[in-house]
Amino acid sequence: MIILIHENQNKKGKDNWGIKIMKYKLLSLDLDKTLLDNNHKITKRNYNALKKCHEMGIHIILASGREVETINRYSDVLGIYDPIIACVGAIICGEKRDGKRELLYHQPLPIGIVDQVMEFTLSRNWCLTVHYPDKILALEQNKYTDIYHNQTGATFTFVDDFYNIISGTQPTKLIIVVDAENRENVYQQFLKKWSSKANITKTNPEYVEINTKGVDKGIALNELCKILKVPLSKTMAFGDNYSDLPMLAVSGGKVLVENASDDIKSELKNRFSDLIIAPSNEDDGVAKIIEELILF
Repeated sequence: MIILIHENQNKKGKDNWGIKIMKYKLLSLDLDKTLLDNNHKITKRNYNALKKCHEMGIHIILASGREVETINRYSDVLGIYDPIIACVGAIICGEKRDGKRELLYHQPLPIGIVDQVMEFTLSRNWCLTVHYPDKILALEQNKYTDIYHNQTGATFTFVDDFYNIISGTQPTKLIIVVDAENRENVYQQFLKKWSSKANITKTNPEYVEINTKGVDKGIALNELCKILKVPLSKTMAFGDNYSDLPMLAVSGGKVLVENASDDIKSELKNRFSDLIIAPSNEDDGVAKIIEELILF
């Protein structure tokens, strides 16, 4: 049974849909194309819904492929400083206190992967960005680093000695930024070469992301729930992309926004009988689910 939530659905309608109403203790929210609209903003309706949940004592966890720096900006917008999940689950940071977050969990890439990927991307003239907990390095500013900056607001450090600096290091993740029409081909090449050694994921239409094996948002959410002593059954996750699937899989409530690709919707509908399809990120999908199932 796939559940779709509509704007004018009333409480009786909820019962007719067969939704099991429960008291959630934690909401885990992807940012881009899920909580954020297409202008990378939190709408007033989403803002109000999350604030009300937080006032009820529900943990509001921002869970993104973004770095800590750019997730913090949205934490500041909300005025909610709960722990965050960053870099597709490779980093968990604690509550923000006095402007700082404690690093609770970090799973960097193993030694050697950076050098292999560096040589591979260099031979194909692809844009490689290297992400550490406190900085992002790239060789030079170009249209691909501009794509990433414009979509996330992240700040790059461009270094002439880029390849020597990153060689032998263990960053949190690597992102290869390419033209959207080439992304699937690049993704398949990385799967073929490194899927046995690293997690290869597709996120935004131009990105192929590489994290250490065993890192994803689902594992990170499980770890965070242990820290917070919240049962996974009492969590609800919101997402739109492939990197969100592990988080949706482990959560008690699984919410996919309507703007997710047809491939993702088809895969999740086949895997989860209790999947909730929310309105799109442009139509306050997060808020509408919260209003229907938590704030009713």
